[in-house]
Amino acid sequence: MPALDGVRILDMTQYEAGTSCTQALAWLGADVVKIEAPEYGDPGRGVGRTANKDYSAYFCAWNANKRSLALDLRSKKGRELLLRLVPRFDVYVENYGPGVTERLDIGFDVLSAVNPGLIYTRIKGFGATGPYAGFRSMDMVAQAAAGAFSITGEADGPPMMPGPTTGDSGTGVQAAMAILAAYVQRLRTGKGQEIELSMQEAMAYYVRTRAFLGSAWGTRATGRSGNAGGLPPVNIYACKPFGPNDYIYLMPVNQGHWDALCAAMDRGDLLIDPRFETTRTVRRCTRKSATGRRSEPRSKPWRRLPVPACRARRAWIPRNSITTST
Repeated sequence: MPALDGVRILDMTQYEAGTSCTQALAWLGADVVKIEAPEYGDPGRGVGRTANKDYSAYFCAWNANKRSLALDLRSKKGRELLLRLVPRFDVYVENYGPGVTERLDIGFDVLSAVNPGLIYTRIKGFGATGPYAGFRSMDMVAQAAAGAFSITGEADGPPMMPGPTTGDSGTGVQAAMAILAAYVQRLRTGKGQEIELSMQEAMAYYVRTRAFLGSAWGTRATGRSGNAGGLPPVNIYACKPFGPNDYIYLMPVNQGHWDALCAAMDRGDLLIDPRFETTRTVRRCTRKSATGRRSEPRSKPWRRLPVPACRARRAWIPRNSITTST
């Protein structure tokens, strides 16, 4: 039996931030019923639309494993039907634009009156209150506002758009987690509650490592470093046959990783090379030294593991080839 078997979700979402939330719950076994406008449905149906005008690849990616129902909430009859549906569901999720819920008069106070146990979830770009509450948001807008652009790109170049749509789907996953917590609480108390997420605030969770490292505890902006990931040789490297996606990303961050990398390259000599004895000397080897002097080896050099012994540890090297999006 699926973990959420018997849990019913009333899905009022569109595009991706809300749909990713309800789809995650559907994957866990919840029964998700998606409410769409009768004329055109979820606007996400038209994103990247092909010959199949009703089911774009984008829409299917975020709405698989759901059932769908057309309901005109702008009509009196449509609103009445919604109020009749609400008592049959455990969770309600929406990510309408600012003011839509209020105009339709289907807020938490209204729906909880007909279902006191309802878990009512709202996803907004900048929250439902505050100076930016009236601003619309899409995925990359939230990412830009949260600093994801600022930490992406080359050191001497402008901020760049990140690849993943974490502003949407990352917020959706957080919403799903909050819903599960609220459901557990309802099992204890019998009471529902209102959940509100801001896409900008949710994105702050995902940029913490990059944004805070190098920020001196938030006193300055973190610089961009391209593909370099801290200590050398963490970076991306071209590999045979040198096609457009023939690269590998290496991320050895401790002594064990370094030992295994040297073994994998059949370069056991690097284990005792004084240029790589300490973090400081590794950094010096990646840029021209101001004095031109070579650092002396440490008194306690790295373990001089024979190459054959190191080879068994190759799987310990954090690395992967660059996979195409298709």
